[in-house]
Parts: sequence; C-alpha cells; structure tokens
Amino acid sequence: MYSDVMNKTSKTIESDKNEKSKDGYVVIKVMPGDMEAKIRVVSPVNEGREPTYEDAIEELQKQNIIFGIDEDRLRDIFVNRIFDKDITIAKGEPPVDGIDGKIKYYIENLGQVKPKEDEKGNVDFKNIGFIQAVKKGEKIAEVIPPVEGKDGKDIFGRIKPAKKGKEFVLPRGRNTVADSSNPNVLVAAIDGCIIFKGKDIDISPVFIVQSNVDFSTGNIDYYGTLIVKGDIKSGFRVKVDGDLEVWGVIEDAEIETTGKILAKKGFLGRGKGKIKAKGDVILKFCENQTIFTEGNVIVEALLHSNIECYKKVIVKGSKGLIIGGSVMALEGIETKNAGNYHYTKTVLTAGVKNEIRKRLEEIDESMKKNEENVDKLKKAIATLIKSDKTKGGLPANKKALMRRMQEVINTIPAVQTKLMEEKQKIEDELQKYKEAKIKIKNKVYPGVIIYIQNKKLSVKRETSSVAFGLEDGQICRLNFSEG
Repeated sequence: MYSDVMNKTSKTIESDKNEKSKDGYVVIKVMPGDMEAKIRVVSPVNEGREPTYEDAIEELQKQNIIFGIDEDRLRDIFVNRIFDKDITIAKGEPPVDGIDGKIKYYIENLGQVKPKEDEKGNVDFKNIGFIQAVKKGEKIAEVIPPVEGKDGKDIFGRIKPAKKGKEFVLPRGRNTVADSSNPNVLVAAIDGCIIFKGKDIDISPVFIVQSNVDFSTGNIDYYGTLIVKGDIKSGFRVKVDGDLEVWGVIEDAEIETTGKILAKKGFLGRGKGKIKAKGDVILKFCENQTIFTEGNVIVEALLHSNIECYKKVIVKGSKGLIIGGSVMALEGIETKNAGNYHYTKTVLTAGVKNEIRKRLEEIDESMKKNEENVDKLKKAIATLIKSDKTKGGLPANKKALMRRMQEVINTIPAVQTKLMEEKQKIEDELQKYKEAKIKIKNKVYPGVIIYIQNKKLSVKRETSSVAFGLEDGQICRLNFSEG
C-alpha cells in the first residue's frame, strides 16, 4: 500500500518536471470608456521566465496607453510578485463639467402668488403681496455667469471635453434696462410694479381707481397694473395689459388681463360675468360666473360656475367646496369638498380641455354609427340579392339603389381610418397630462361626474378623502395621500 502511494507520488513529481516550462507574460485590459486599464501578470510555469517591470511598460506602449499610469503601483506588483490578479494600473482623468449659470432675483414671489392658509383652514386674501412695487433704478435680477468646466483625458491621452455650463440672459422686458455699471444686472427704468411675461420681466406703471368701476369711470383699457379699491360693477368692461387687483367684488363684468387677477371679495353675479386671464386668478369665491385662465385658479369656494384652467384649480380655506357647474383643469383639481347632500350635478374634468373631450366623444360616436350603418347597408343589399334570386331579377331602380349602397360601404373604411388617426393624435397629445388627478380631501357626493381625459366616472355614493386618477386607461379611486 505504502509502496503504491510512493510510486504514484514519484510519478507525479516526475510528470511535473517533464511538463514544458512556460514564460510568464503581461496582459493589459482596457475597460469600456477608455478611462481605466487593468494589468494581470501571469506567473511562469516551472522554469519559465518571470515577467518584469520593463515587460509591463513595453505592453503599455504597444497599446498606446500613455496617461494616468500608476508607476509606483506597477513597480510594487513586480517587487512583491502580485501575480495572477487583475489590478488597476492606469486611470484617465474624467472631465469636470461646467456649472450652469443662473438668474438671481432681487424680488419676492417670482410670479407665484398664493394666499396663506392658517392652521384652522382660513385663507388670508387680504395680505397676499400681489403687487410688487419697484423704484426707478432698483435692482430686479442679476445673471450669474456659468462656471467653466475642466477637460479630462482618457488613458490614451485623448481629450475628454467638459460640458459647458448653461448661459442665461437678462430677463429684460419693457421698462427695464441693464445697469450701466454692471451689464449683468437688470434694473427698473421707471417707478412701477413687476409683471412677468413668460421669461421676461416688465415694469408697468400702476394706476389706482380710488372707488368703483362704474358710470363715474366708464370702461377701462389700460397698459400696466390696475388697482381698483372698490367693486367692478355689472355691465362694465376692464381690459388690462398687466395685473389687476380688486379690493371689492367683481360683479357681472367682463375682465381681461395679460397677467394675474386678485379679487379680494370674490366674483359674484347672475351668470353674465366673465374673466379671461393669462396668469393666476385668485378669488375669495366665485358664484354663477365664468373664468378662463392659462394659469392657476385659487379660490375658497366655487358655486355653479364654469371654470376652464390650463394649470391647476385649488379650492382651499375654511369652506373649500365646489358645488354645481363645470370645473376643468389640465393639471388637476384639489378641493376639500365636491358636490353636496342635495346631489347637485357637478362636473370635474382633469387632463383634457372640454372641447377636446367632447371631440373624442364625437369621434367615438361617429365611428360607432359608421359601423352600424355598414351593417344596415349590408343587410339591405343581402335582402335585395335574395329578392333578385327569388323573383327572377330586380327592377332597374333597385339595382341602382344596391350599387349606391355598396359605394357608401366602400367609402366607410377611409372615413374610419381618418377618424382613428385624429383620435390617436389627440391621445398622443394628452400624454403630457396623464398624471392629472382630482383630489378631494373631505367628501365627494353623488351627482359629481368625474372626467379624467376621455374617461368618465359618476360618483354613486358619498366618499371621504379620495383621489381619482388614471390607471391602465381607466379611472380608479386612490387614497387621498396617494394622489
């Protein structure tokens, strides 16, 4: 037994000695991106030659690796014989991207005016800071230049360009100028107030009506910011190229502004009042009136009113209710209560304009009718063909009728295709508002109809703290916190 083991061992040793010797060698592996190279020194076999530091340098040169080589680590590998292991031996220098410039504003709310709500839910519509007054020469904004980046290099010595920081320009609008001592600073050219016009800032003169807009003032058409310290009475028209602040009530009047509107005591009438604005509309309440705005609507109560809003409708405050009428907001609706215990019909729409939603309904109805008409025509033709066979022929007028019916059938596919293409185009455009939701913090009542884009849901029972949104193309109920 012992002798067998010894014989086997001696044969193994002899076999190892007889195994052909192999020189060691160096492997350089370039990692994806050319920013790192790893070395592996492969040990020699038996009496083979051991690789050297010079071999590694030669291999690096063969692969044109010239930058970021860690020579100390490379020497250490051979001094301490750290073989048969991947080790990072060269690293590129990544570029440092530039930092975007920015605009530093010396004014307050940057066009985002929202009334404050206390812990009891009361909203202060009096102290909003709606008008931001400035004096001639006062600083408004400053362009902070971008910080330059630093180019990098890969391990082959090639330049890796850094991204440049984004540059900004002064948001220079009407009645503003660059500061004579610093062209990066924007100052007011006149006394007035701030008006945001897209990315630019205007300074508009302020005109104050000390009492009501009525027969004592007549209709008003004004460039600049208008402050009305009283009411705007029924039957009058106010058009402002700027912001409008009304300390009293807007009655059945027509209002149009290119900026924001604040009505501290609300918008009340008999259904003849209209507001059209490009900025936010902020009201104490709105009853029996119509509002269209490209901004937000912020209000404490909406009663039997028609609202069309391209951003959000936010109904907050101690009441926080929407009862009756129609409220559409592309970006969503937030309210405390919707509808009432009388089950008053109240239509809430999010994520689609009313006219687009109605057009989608028309398309679906047209396509359905076209399909029904094709079925009817095919049945009528089948009846005529059967009559032709049983009666031994059709009169000329019946044959002509059958031809006309077939011609109509032949036109339907093209009509359906055109309608489907229109529908698809609309639905593609609606994707930007697919996350729009209707959130009701306290209670929603039967009588409320929910539209999210072209989907409809009628509320059948009282529900508390709920949000409505789209999931898998259908309206679903979410917890208020999830919405």
